[in-house]
Amino acid sequence: MGCCQSTTRGEAQSSPYSPSNAHGDSSRAITSAPTPGLEITSPRASSHAPTTPQQLRSRHIGLGEQFNSPLRAHIWTSKRQWTPSELSKEREEFFDTRVTGRQEVWDTLKMVVALVGEGDVQTAQGILDASGVTLPTGDLINGAYDEVGNFYQLPEHVIMNPVNIVLGSQDDIAKGPDIQEDTDDEVERRREEKGKGVLKSGDYVRVKARLSDRGGPDIVIQLGKEQNIRTLVRRVQEEANISGKGKVKVAYLGKILKDGETLLAQGWREGHVVNALVFL
Repeated sequence: MGCCQSTTRGEAQSSPYSPSNAHGDSSRAITSAPTPGLEITSPRASSHAPTTPQQLRSRHIGLGEQFNSPLRAHIWTSKRQWTPSELSKEREEFFDTRVTGRQEVWDTLKMVVALVGEGDVQTAQGILDASGVTLPTGDLINGAYDEVGNFYQLPEHVIMNPVNIVLGSQDDIAKGPDIQEDTDDEVERRREEKGKGVLKSGDYVRVKARLSDRGGPDIVIQLGKEQNIRTLVRRVQEEANISGKGKVKVAYLGKILKDGETLLAQGWREGHVVNALVFL
C-alpha cells in the first residue's frame, strides 16, 4: 500500500482546490466568505438629501434666517375690566421685573409698546429695526427675538389696551389739557423770538442730546427747567438742522418722554445724556 492516495482526473477537476477551479463559477464566488479585514457597507446617503419639515423646525435658525414681519397693533378684548391707570401700573411692573434676556432689548420693547399705544407704529418700527429686534408675525403677542436669538414674550395687557377698556372719571383724558400745552408752547416760542424769554442762570439746565441718525458729536441745548420736551425737540431740530425734515422723539433710560412734561418731572438728572431718535 502506498503512502499517498491517488485520485482520478475527474475527481481532481471537481475539487475546489484544483487550478482549473481557481476562479470558480459565479455562484461559488457569491457564497464565498469575504476577505478578512474588509467590510461591505451600503452606499453613503447623499449630503444633499431634502430636509424634512420636522428637521427644519428643530434646527437652530441663525440671524440671517430669522423671520421678520412688519409691526402691527395687537387688537384684543379683555375678559376683565381694566382701567388705563391699572394697565399703566401693570406695564411698569412688568418691565421693571424682567430678569431674562438683555435689558436694552426690554427697554426697546417698552418704547415700542408706548409708541404703538399712541398710534405711532412707524416710529416704533424704526426703533425695532435700529435695535435689530425681529418679530416673527409682526404681532408682539407672538414674541420678539434679539440679534443673538433670545426670545422675548409679552402678555396682552402689556402690549396694548383692550378695546373694552373702562374709562373712569379719574382716567378720562380730555382734549383741553393737550390744547393748553400746545398754546403754552406757542407762547414760549413767541417769547423766545421777541427776546423776552431770557432765563437767569439758575433757571436753566444744559442738556446733552445724542442723535440717532449720526455718529456724533452730541449737541448741547440750554433749556429752561420749566420748559417741556416739545421745546427741547424743537431746539434739537434747529441745532441739528433737521427742522421740517424729520420727526424727533426724546428718550431717557429706555423710555420715550412725554412731550408735554419737563425733563426733571420725568426723572432726568442733570448731566445725563438723552437720546434724540430721529426719523426722516
